[in-house]
This record gives sequence, structure tokens and C-alpha cells, in this order.
Amino acid sequence: MYAAAGPIPPKSANTLHKHVVSEEFFFVLEGTGRMRVGETTLTVPKHGGVLVGPGELRQVFNDTDAEVLWLIVGGPEELEFLKGSKSQTDLSRFYPVDPPQLPKELAGAAWPPKE
Repeated sequence: MYAAAGPIPPKSANTLHKHVVSEEFFFVLEGTGRMRVGETTLTVPKHGGVLVGPGELRQVFNDTDAEVLWLIVGGPEELEFLKGSKSQTDLSRFYPVDPPQLPKELAGAAWPPKE
């Protein structure tokens, strides 16, 4: 199992990806969350959550002007990403499409932002 909490800055997104065996639970700690699961765009209220199963494309994004704080818990871990793994990872299994692409809600935004 793994867990991470972190902010999604305004007008930004994480990578579009999926997991082969892991499920992930996305929970909004602060703000109003936005994410896409497959072709569906979801709005997640503060203290709301979404469970995404293996094999489903997912991407957390922020099309607002305020930071959103997410808690993401998942498991089981993908063995390819465990520290010390000697397996040859086929990243196309996790990133079958362009990972840094932004959702249509962020059309015109550049991510990562240029310093």
C-alpha cells in the first residue's frame, strides 16, 4: 500500500496514467477537486472521495485559481516500481497515451509552467 498527500496548484494537473493491479482512492482534504476517470470528468467536494480501479485512466487536475489538497491511497503496489526491483518496466502499460497532456478544461494552459 502507498499513500501521498499533496497540493495541486491552480491551472495544473498530474500525469494521465493508469495502474495494472493497483486501485487508488482519491480524497480531497482542501478545496474542490477535479479529475478525469476514463472519458468522465468528476468534481469532488471537500471531504469527498473517488475510488479508481486498475486499468482505468485517471488524472487529477485543477482548473481553478485556488490550490487543492489531495490525499491519494493505493494498493497493492505495482512490483515494477518497488525500490530495488530488477524487472524491466514497460511504461506503456501505465502511460498508454501522452502522460503530460492536459484535460480540455485546461485548454490554453501550459504545464509545467515556465519559470
